[in-house]
Amino acid sequence: MIHYIIQIIAFQLLFLMVYDFFLKKETFFNWNRLYLLLTPFLSIVLPLIKINAIQETIPEEYIIQLPAVIIGTLSSETVNSSLWYSNQNIWMLVWGLGFVVSLLLFSKKQFQINQLKKRGIKTNWEGLRIITLPSTDTAFSYFNTIFLGEELSEKQKSTILLHEKMHVTDKHSIDLLWFELLRIVFWFNPLVYVYQKRMVILQEFIADANVASQNDKASYYQDLLSQVFNTESISFINPFFNHSLIKKRIIMLQKSKSSKFLKLKYLLLVPIVCSMLVYSSCTQESKAQSQSTDVSDTKT
Repeated sequence: MIHYIIQIIAFQLLFLMVYDFFLKKETFFNWNRLYLLLTPFLSIVLPLIKINAIQETIPEEYIIQLPAVIIGTLSSETVNSSLWYSNQNIWMLVWGLGFVVSLLLFSKKQFQINQLKKRGIKTNWEGLRIITLPSTDTAFSYFNTIFLGEELSEKQKSTILLHEKMHVTDKHSIDLLWFELLRIVFWFNPLVYVYQKRMVILQEFIADANVASQNDKASYYQDLLSQVFNTESISFINPFFNHSLIKKRIIMLQKSKSSKFLKLKYLLLVPIVCSMLVYSSCTQESKAQSQSTDVSDTKT
């Protein structure tokens, strides 16, 4: 199990390095979105794939496992105690506790969303549900619902609605929910959190590009610069304004579209995935029973 987890983290690290060094500065936003969604899944699946042809070509080391010589007898209580406190059981206990805590935190976030829905004023706009929140200038979306603070001006609301509509139309909440599920299962893996942050930034680029293409780009710049809105601290919502992202969003809006020739960068996935398959096929977790030869059963 530990070896499998290490492979997942190593593969995700490699995928993220490729994204950061070669892909994230390009304007192929939808391609990058697919990359960020697909590669965590590949990192989980690839270590489980064993290609027999590769295993036969590169034989594994042959190990002779001698049986343990037991002097005297061990009580059943001693044996059971040893098994219970084995590394495997300790690891599963720690993982289980982390899983429960992560699940509770996720439930808390969902509860916060539901509470905001209950206390807000509900209206409809172009097939979307609008929740107006009292005494705040919050602005964000979650699935087909857009949350707007009542303290926002009408001009701000119109810009926000266009932006958040793009998040809803492109189903960005599903992307973030996917990473929330990964965070619950792989709560100990910091790279899952890095993946989610990359996706949040990318989704803002996608929404900005779509809004700017349908409206006056210069005016949209001014809207980005004029206000910094407060947002709920919930990791699977799409906030309209995030102060730390504004500069990146404006830079990306000003950037010219990447040459189609640069899409060849995505072919880097082919040798990377092939290399991962070779590695996972040639390695496996050490198991004393897997390739051992019992010489004799000795007990004194």
